[in-house]
Amino acid sequence: MTCQAIKHVTCQAIEHVTFKRLKHVIFQWLTVFLIIIIFLNIYLSESTSFDDEKKAKRSDDKAKRTVTKSPKICIVGAGLSGLFSALLLKEAGIKDVTILESSDRVGGRVYTKYFTADANDDKRLYAELGATRFPIVEGHPELSQHQLVYDTITYLNEYNKVNNPDSVMNLTSFKTFDKNALYYFNGKKDANGSIITKGIAFGGAKTTALGYPDSIPDGFLDMWDDALAPFFDLLDKNFTNGIETLKLYDSFSAYDYLKDIYFPTKLPQSMAPYEEVMKAIEMNVLGTGIFSSYGFVDLTLNEYEFGSPSLNITQKTIDKGMQRFPNAFLPLIQKENYTLNYNSEVTKLEMGENQTVKVYWKNGDTTSSEVFDRVIVTAPLGNVYHWELPQAFTYYKKRALRELTCMNAARVYLQFKSRFWEESPLVTGAPKTSTNLGIFGGATSTDLPIRFIVYPSQYAGTPTNSSAILLASYVWDSSATKFSPYTTDELYDAVLKNLVTLHGDIAKTEWVSGSDNNIAFNWAQYKHSIGGAFEMFSAGQTDDLLGAMMRPEISVHWAGEHTDIQTGWMVGALSSGARVVKEILLANGMDSQWATLKNSTLLKYWNAQLDFKGYF
Repeated sequence: MTCQAIKHVTCQAIEHVTFKRLKHVIFQWLTVFLIIIIFLNIYLSESTSFDDEKKAKRSDDKAKRTVTKSPKICIVGAGLSGLFSALLLKEAGIKDVTILESSDRVGGRVYTKYFTADANDDKRLYAELGATRFPIVEGHPELSQHQLVYDTITYLNEYNKVNNPDSVMNLTSFKTFDKNALYYFNGKKDANGSIITKGIAFGGAKTTALGYPDSIPDGFLDMWDDALAPFFDLLDKNFTNGIETLKLYDSFSAYDYLKDIYFPTKLPQSMAPYEEVMKAIEMNVLGTGIFSSYGFVDLTLNEYEFGSPSLNITQKTIDKGMQRFPNAFLPLIQKENYTLNYNSEVTKLEMGENQTVKVYWKNGDTTSSEVFDRVIVTAPLGNVYHWELPQAFTYYKKRALRELTCMNAARVYLQFKSRFWEESPLVTGAPKTSTNLGIFGGATSTDLPIRFIVYPSQYAGTPTNSSAILLASYVWDSSATKFSPYTTDELYDAVLKNLVTLHGDIAKTEWVSGSDNNIAFNWAQYKHSIGGAFEMFSAGQTDDLLGAMMRPEISVHWAGEHTDIQTGWMVGALSSGARVVKEILLANGMDSQWATLKNSTLLKYWNAQLDFKGYF
């Protein structure tokens, strides 16, 4: 971290805090001294990783050290963290592994809905209900915070290529921006009566031209990125130490940071009230209420995962569905004779003799139980909250289970006879746009209830008159909640109505109706993911509760994206799987197996950000 970066991040915080938030002044003075310590740590130490003695101490103190030649392991949940944990346990030579999955499939929040009988056919009629893509830094794996996803896919492809070639995954590009996608807010059109396109809206358009009052400054659409830029620079230089700097602002919501730190340096006093500007930004980049509901740290990291401007980042997806990723673990699980029980809902954990754990679960009307040496819990917090848990679990673990916040999301996918959106509006009869060009990939943004339309990338090179699946509405948080009361058919009608506003009557005539051809999915209503789509920490929770959530409780270990700093992403799930396997191996006296695994190609770029209060 450079001195200029330190000055940019801290000095403006000290100079521009309002009297009303005097406590933040004191906090920012402390920030200066803490950042100096971080600065010295970076440049005076030979490595930013944690030394083995600290790991061993954590292992001894937190995950009670119990040497067993071949520990019996239970993994609760067959999402990516559970599956990856099983893979790593296999690599370490552990043979006795049981996986309990509450649903009838693997993948957890990686969930693809297929609309054809053969998921491998070339029609590519499928809908991603969960994870959709992941970013990589081309040519620089050491800079890619999602490299573990790529390396795991590479490992599985190598494992499956001979005996299970149908399980081999092919990566394709996922296009996140198209300048011809639509920008429709406040019912505003351009001077010619055409719907404004994103290239124009984000290319310096006047605020009034976008339908906002002139009291909101021109360029407000860029303010969120500008506020995050100094932190992105620090994360680019050293991700782990960039997080340490970010954590100094953990008591801030995004609302607090913009209001007390950023806006005073950027907005003249004569401009609109901060609240008004903030709401305009919030509506455009995320959604109503998100800035005040969630922490600045988690929102910053979530935005960073979309791609830092200074890095050559491309977005990738798996051809023919992300579900192929978790499915690719199945041949390995079968070959290793690991037990995988579907429809097995855990209800209770009970501590036994010699630090063993008795796990209770039900499958329909049948209740079962079994004793294990170690248990890895990867189930969503909302589900675990309803279990009977041992009294021996710490107060802070129980707090984390109760308090950590989850963001909801809902998606409505509609099937159409053609990809009319890729044609010019002049051809389809759709409302004219600023460019009158078709849209390929990217997303339309609007304040209509559907909020975001995400256009598919998987049909490249195929005729536009062939059937396709469109993510016609993608909404988060309170916007997703507003969809909850509607029946599926009512949702289809409401979404189609908004589509007609933006794309014309052709959306109605090309729609393929019927429940077999469309899907509306709300994560808050999904039994196997109680609470929502992904974890998103509120102000103060990252430093206060994340460490407690990661911390082992005797012989019970905790994984899942909700136990990692990279919440909401597949890499967070995988990274947490590596962490718990490390905990188990070190606590079980299998230090050499961990050393081998840690230095393997698979974990070469694993970035273990473990320095959180309550973990060590």
